[in-house]
Amino acid sequence: MWAGPVRCNDKKLRQLIRENSIVRKLRTGEYYLSPGNPIYYVAYVASGVTSHYMFSANGREKVLYRLGTGWFFSEGIFYNENGSIEVATRYAIAEEETTLWLIDREHFVKLLENRQFVEAILHSTVEKCTILRYEIESLTFDSTSDRLKKLLLSCVDSGRLNDGGWYDLCVAWTHQSIAAVMGINRVTVSRFITELKSEGFLRTVNGSIQISKTYFDLLGE
Repeated sequence: MWAGPVRCNDKKLRQLIRENSIVRKLRTGEYYLSPGNPIYYVAYVASGVTSHYMFSANGREKVLYRLGTGWFFSEGIFYNENGSIEVATRYAIAEEETTLWLIDREHFVKLLENRQFVEAILHSTVEKCTILRYEIESLTFDSTSDRLKKLLLSCVDSGRLNDGGWYDLCVAWTHQSIAAVMGINRVTVSRFITELKSEGFLRTVNGSIQISKTYFDLLGE
């Protein structure tokens, strides 16, 4: 699921995090974590987008969430009782040029003395749990077509209206990236995209998906 909106972007708090972290810059497509890698840092997305996903035994991928500027991840690694090093169980990759601010245990403990930092960490964790809960509910109760509609509607940029009736998306989805988020194959995504075109829910312009304003006004609230 897309989790793009900024969650922790207060200037003073960002400065505090920066003063207590080291910088890691990632190129587009560069992996930050893979399953089995030791995790030494809590990561804060200072800029860019990271995608967090798993692979099944047959090679199919499933994105858990995509985190934009202002989100934390791996924020629970220092809460274990015996102080052992946590090991990654999923992949984390930069979807575009991304800057991470990495916080080690010593500085994380120091930052916990700041109430605003604690609230930001808790907010990030709770929001991600909520995203996963909605994903479970969607997988349980919604058809694949309805799940695709919800995904696309969640990414509508309502400030960019074309031809009086079509909204751009704030995410440049490819069929492969949609397949990864939904946990299905690319051929199935292509079939549903074609069906939603026929329904009038979406159109493609120069390879980019646009959503009908009529459907957004009806379903996007």
